[in-house]
Amino acid sequence: MKNQKPKTKNQKFSKGVTLVELVVVLAIFMVVLGTAISIFISIIGHQRRILAEQEFLNQMSYLMEYMSRSIRTSAKDTAGSCMGTPGYFYILTNFDVSTGFYKGIKFLTDDSVCQEFFIGTDGKLKESKNAGAPQIILSDKYSVNHVRFIINGDKNVAFTYSGSGIQPRITMVFSINSQISGDQGAKIFQTSVSQRNLNVP
Repeated sequence: MKNQKPKTKNQKFSKGVTLVELVVVLAIFMVVLGTAISIFISIIGHQRRILAEQEFLNQMSYLMEYMSRSIRTSAKDTAGSCMGTPGYFYILTNFDVSTGFYKGIKFLTDDSVCQEFFIGTDGKLKESKNAGAPQIILSDKYSVNHVRFIINGDKNVAFTYSGSGIQPRITMVFSINSQISGDQGAKIFQTSVSQRNLNVP
């Protein structure tokens, strides 16, 4: 005990933390915490957007595959029971005067179902089988701007096909709003479909 030197004034206060140091540390901690939170929120928002985009693409992939498969398996309406005129494979319906395009297509499937895809008066994409009640085939999450059907690429002349030797080919164009936050405008999808059995007589 006798060998210990007495504490100086500076040594007595060196163990404590001043108020200024505490404020600086808290300020740095709040900046780091705020940055981390903003990055986390940004990552969550980005993940939600990716999931919504994936869901939208899945819906469109299903829609186009479903419609293409149905159109691909069409058969000639030899009796005219579906399209009103015997011998047709397809007939376009719901002509839109403002755009000059057809918004529906009717055909007879190979299992004798009279099927039609079209845009209803409510703006929903629908299908009808054997003149039954139309069913919506796209989720209400997505709004349809327009759907256009073209046969053999000529909207004015080749609106039906009656077996003239030219292979029927349907082009479908979809303009659909995905309603994903931050999206600008509608997304356009297009595909062309021909019959499964080529050169049907």
